[in-house]
Amino acid sequence: MPHPALTDDAPAPLVGLVSGLAAGLVAAYAMTKFQTFVGEAIKPGLGGTGTPSTETAANRASKLLTGKAIPKSRRPAAGEAVHYVIGSLVGGLYGLAAERQPKVTAGHGAVFGVTAATVLDETVVPATGLGPGPTKAPLTSHPYSYASHLVFGVVTEGARKLFRQFFIRVRDGIATLPFRKSPARHVSLDQTPDDWRTIGLAFLLGATAGPRTSAPITAVTWAARLGWIDLKGSKLAFLASPWAVAVTTPMALSELVIDKLPATPSRTQPGAIAARAASGALAGAALGAGRPVAGLAAVAGAVGAGAATLIGHALRLKLAKAAGKDWPVAVTEDALAGGGALLVALASLSPARPREDLAWMRSTTNASRHIATGVHAPL
Repeated sequence: MPHPALTDDAPAPLVGLVSGLAAGLVAAYAMTKFQTFVGEAIKPGLGGTGTPSTETAANRASKLLTGKAIPKSRRPAAGEAVHYVIGSLVGGLYGLAAERQPKVTAGHGAVFGVTAATVLDETVVPATGLGPGPTKAPLTSHPYSYASHLVFGVVTEGARKLFRQFFIRVRDGIATLPFRKSPARHVSLDQTPDDWRTIGLAFLLGATAGPRTSAPITAVTWAARLGWIDLKGSKLAFLASPWAVAVTTPMALSELVIDKLPATPSRTQPGAIAARAASGALAGAALGAGRPVAGLAAVAGAVGAGAATLIGHALRLKLAKAAGKDWPVAVTEDALAGGGALLVALASLSPARPREDLAWMRSTTNASRHIATGVHAPL
């Protein structure tokens, strides 16, 4: 029996969960910016002037886990960390629910945002003693909470859709791996290149250079060596050589150590930014190698590297301050850079044609194996 066709609209719980977790982080950031704008530009103190519930939650968690309270100077950063963790977890649950029941995305996430405000701010926070009850809280805090979570819900839904498309591409790319061989026996899937998708993936791959300079170029050399990226006939064909892998791999491993040394200079210095942009540009160009889009892909990779360098640096300082230590944040960056580059490489394998073609290719391959072995496939 042929394999069932996998479509982008088919429920994918794991994809939904991961997409929601990532979308929740983005939405938590948007929510913070909205609250900052409201507090500074419209009406200070609109959400209340007491201790934020996130800071109270962070302090409680610290006492429970370590037996010590968080120093007052570090509580705002710790509270912000809790804000992002909760935002990500709530987003993950939303993403999972959206796969099971698409109706939860009603109003482009607005219904989800209103529900989150009702459950969290109006119910859970006062019930757990993290904040005042509905009748004791300032009257203005209620519309402020609902407006903030409305932003959170809408941004979560928008980001979830984008992340879901990316992770669906990763899933599809993984499905093509059995049909790909080493560079010497490369099997082309005869897919029509999608230039816009290539540019988007180049930006994402370049962004992995933000935390680790060598992440995108190391991923590209390994991908080219394994036959995931076909560089034959292009000026970048040397990236598929054993020598390229032999250079980039030790470079990536050594960077994991150098990054954590106290004497390591800031990544925001001009030389560091230039090195990251070059890594992102070369990796991006490799994704579009042999096509006119290669130049734009290189630019996208460089821009992604520059943006991720500046944003990642600021975020690392905040998280390290919240944690009181830098190394846990640094190790997390290692995982994000390496894992992110791998995911982009896998997403680049995704066929541009409909998934039904890939399912047909699988069934045809299986049928050929049965014929070759003299075993008939079941009807």
